[in-house]
Amino acid sequence: MSAERKPEVVDLSQYKKARAEAQAPKPAAKPAKGAGESLLGGRPKAGLILAAIVVALLAAAILPKLL
Repeated sequence: MSAERKPEVVDLSQYKKARAEAQAPKPAAKPAKGAGESLLGGRPKAGLILAAIVVALLAAAILPKLL
């Protein structure tokens, strides 16, 4: 044993508790918001609704010029 390092007194119960906590299964971390989420959110028909809005806006802009 070197002169620089002093022996440590270890409490066995604390050691066992720390070891049990380290080996315990950790709960799965929730993914950050937006990480696994689609661009349009969780609604399955959001793309269809968005497409309908775009078509309606284009029709409102183009039809008056054609008539």
